[in-house]
Amino acid sequence: MQDTPNILLLMTDQQRYDSLGYGRGDGVTDTPNLDALASRGVIFEQAYSSDTACIPARSSLLTGLLPHRVPTGGGRRPRAQTASGLALTEGYWTLAHALRDVGYDTALFGKMHFSPIRAQHGFDTMAMCEHLPAGYPRDEADDYRHWITGSGREDLRFQRPGIPRVFPYAAEWHPTRWITSHAQAFLQDPARRDSPWFTVVSYTDPHTPYSPPEPYASRFRPEDQVLPQSGMESNAGLPWPFSNITVRHPRGTFFEPDRVDHHAADHLPKVLAAIRAGINHVDDMVGELLQSVDLDNTLVIFLSDHGDYGGHRGYLGKIPWLPFDDIARVPFFMAGAGVSGGRRVQEPVQSFDAVATVLERVGLPAPCSDLDSQSLWGVLEGRAPVPERPVFCGTLEGSPMLRRGRYKHIWHTVANVHILYDLESDPGETHNLAAEPRHRGLLDANVDTLQTMLARPVPPLWRSPAR
Repeated sequence: MQDTPNILLLMTDQQRYDSLGYGRGDGVTDTPNLDALASRGVIFEQAYSSDTACIPARSSLLTGLLPHRVPTGGGRRPRAQTASGLALTEGYWTLAHALRDVGYDTALFGKMHFSPIRAQHGFDTMAMCEHLPAGYPRDEADDYRHWITGSGREDLRFQRPGIPRVFPYAAEWHPTRWITSHAQAFLQDPARRDSPWFTVVSYTDPHTPYSPPEPYASRFRPEDQVLPQSGMESNAGLPWPFSNITVRHPRGTFFEPDRVDHHAADHLPKVLAAIRAGINHVDDMVGELLQSVDLDNTLVIFLSDHGDYGGHRGYLGKIPWLPFDDIARVPFFMAGAGVSGGRRVQEPVQSFDAVATVLERVGLPAPCSDLDSQSLWGVLEGRAPVPERPVFCGTLEGSPMLRRGRYKHIWHTVANVHILYDLESDPGETHNLAAEPRHRGLLDANVDTLQTMLARPVPPLWRSPAR
């Protein structure tokens, strides 16, 4: 084994925690390659993203910080609000910067929601495939759009994205194939063998557009899909203003609410079939990619940035951005170099714990004393338990979540209204316990913890412009 192992971070976009075969519970698998890899590693069954939206979640995965502690926008002003919105500001510390500084060859393939698209966050090699709307300026387009339009084909990614349809070209032109091919070329390059590498492969599926290629599209028929048992009635007991938020977002994807009947009886089955086809396609590509990876000297991390309602609670996609488990909880496992595998862990963790885990694995110190990410390396080696601490999600949206053991607390900070779920007895999150006097002490303790967390500042981790 190398003294400094390679690090491969595999990401999907908007994938439910129960969409992999090992998490379904019904004996069905659309992900044989990922399941086989997970069986060699450690599966974290109760992993939470830092946020229910793409950009903040991805910034946490690079910095190990909760979203409210990440500097965003232009310039070097924490929380700067500019045209680049919530994107991580260039010049701030990232895991990629840290690894590159000690000799790692760093590469990124796929989607990360940087602004600008090729913002410098520590990656030497980049091939970007984002979620760009139709009509996005060509001079600001990603590498995939330049490639496919250069072939004389139209980039159809976000033309009516909420309506499932078969990808109109052969699979070789699909974003999932394109991302994989670029990653393969990097991993198979003999020149890369002299240095360890940190490679992020970030797929755009199963997020919209629901456009799987053949033969994947034909493998999953809408009429064969098992529909969620929970619908809009799951939201009936929510207190105001949570109930107001859910009423304002009827079931369906949010991209084209006026152009598709989201309540049509056949819409949800079509979406679920397309999502499964997209996941199956990603799984095949991961299987190909792993043929270029030596697991004896590579730590592989798999996760998604956030989840998807998938019809549960009456919604599709990720809106409303309330941290229900459907969109706050994510698939997360690690396997490969040094991992004592074949285990499942039930204690709650953060998916961005991958940052501190990698730092410990390669022998690097944390960039600051109050990094939110905590190392799971001792868990992966089988010599230590999961760190006991609350986990968080959604610290930017005004309704932060805290999970402590079996209890999950969502706090509307403006209205000072609470939701408390016992996830052991109520995994579907339908019975709010916040009004019960026996939980008053827990609510007060959680609010104190949340207030302390929300008051923590952006760490001063700016880098020299020359580095």
